[in-house]
Amino acid sequence: MGLPTITIDMYKEQLFLNEADVLYKLMDKQLVGEDFKYSDINFEEIEAYLSSLNEISAVKVFANVGDEWGIHIALRQPIARIFNLDGSSCYIDKDGSLMPLSDNYVAHVLTINGFVNETNFNKNIIDVMNNDSLKTIEIIDDLYDISNYVCSDKFFSSQITHVYVNANKEFEFIPRVGRQRILFGSSEDLTGKFKKLKVFYKEGMAKAGWGKYDTINVKYKNQIVCSKR
Repeated sequence: MGLPTITIDMYKEQLFLNEADVLYKLMDKQLVGEDFKYSDINFEEIEAYLSSLNEISAVKVFANVGDEWGIHIALRQPIARIFNLDGSSCYIDKDGSLMPLSDNYVAHVLTINGFVNETNFNKNIIDVMNNDSLKTIEIIDDLYDISNYVCSDKFFSSQITHVYVNANKEFEFIPRVGRQRILFGSSEDLTGKFKKLKVFYKEGMAKAGWGKYDTINVKYKNQIVCSKR
């Protein structure tokens, strides 16, 4: 059988692992080898080992016709990076889990800091979102909602680069273009606030100019309050 053919699905060219990395790890664990026969390959053990790696979300090990076999890997998709109060850092991934940093690659994603300290990698954000008691004390579900919205929107993924969490657990955005602070408030009516902000960018900022305002406040329903420089 020999060595496997390894293919990797990556997200926006965020290559936390490449084929050589995977092969090295498998050979180091003596799970593959150039002289391996079919009877030497433990497909389940290979899948279990690769699935345990922080960078990987899904693995499929398969045999083709003849002596060829392969491994297909899907990497996790970070959508934001949290800089915690204690100095540590981690990612939020697309599936709603915290993800440790990688030694191989730094993802260029939305950054978050301020009054936030998320260090429990066993915490699943989707579980928090489905638990009314946890939602009242946690902030990670709000960070996920904001990050996921920004990441999924073509305009905001280019324009919003940073989220600051203030002492009142309200959110402030720092844009790529312009020197404003965007006062977003809580995550309540999140979609409505983003829609309102996009309209203001496309209509209001186009007329007033990108450097006119110091703050853009979208916290209040059906209105935007701006302060000039």
